[in-house]
Amino acid sequence: MKWFQRDREERPAGVVPLSGVVKSESAPGQAPPPLAAGGPVLQRIGGHSDQVARMTTPAEPVILDITHQGRGHFVVDALDAGLHSQSQLVYTDGPFACRALVNADDRTVRALRVQADGPWAIEATAVSSAAALDGAARCPASNVLRYEGGPGIASLCHEGDPRAEDGGYFLVDTYAADGNGFLDELANHVGPWRGEAPLTGPCLIYARSDGPWSISVQPL
Repeated sequence: MKWFQRDREERPAGVVPLSGVVKSESAPGQAPPPLAAGGPVLQRIGGHSDQVARMTTPAEPVILDITHQGRGHFVVDALDAGLHSQSQLVYTDGPFACRALVNADDRTVRALRVQADGPWAIEATAVSSAAALDGAARCPASNVLRYEGGPGIASLCHEGDPRAEDGGYFLVDTYAADGNGFLDELANHVGPWRGEAPLTGPCLIYARSDGPWSISVQPL
C-alpha cells in the first residue's frame, strides 16, 4: 500500500488539534540519529542519488534502518520480484531517519527503489533488534517496537509532521512477535491525533509516520 502518497489524497483528514504543534516550511539541518536498538547488520546499502538496490537478505522479516542527509525529496519503495512497488516506506523531504518492517506478510521484498538528492543509507537487521516497549515510548518517525507484555490498552498520540500541509499520515499495525504474520491495525489517521486501541499480547508494533508519535500501554 502506497500509504504516504495515495492515502493522503483519498482519505479525509479527521484531525484532532494538539497543543504545541506549529507548522513550518523549513527542513531541519541534519537527520536525527539512527533509531537502531542494536544487532548485527545483515545488509548495508547507500548512495547519493536515485538507485534500485537488490535485497540480499533471506525472505524473512527484517527491520530497515533508513537515513537521508539531503535537503530535498526522499522516497523509498519496497519492490517485489517483478520490481513492482509493494509499499512505500518513506515519502518525505529533507533530512530524515526511521525504521521500517518488511517481509512481515505475504509480500516478499526483493529490491528497494530509492529516490534522493543527497547521501542516504539503509541497513537491514533482524527483528530481534526492535527496541523493547517498556510501558511507554516516544519516537520521532516510523519505528518498530517489541511488546512482550500481556493484553492491555494502548494509548497512541500522533503529534503530526509540521512540514506537511495535512499534518502527516499515521498508520500503526501489529505483527506476530517473530514478524511472521499481520495481527491488527491500531491506528490509521491523517494529521495530529490521539486515541486508544486494544493490544492482545506479545507482538511487534510497526508505526509508519513522518512526524513524532508516542505510545503507552496499560495492562489489564
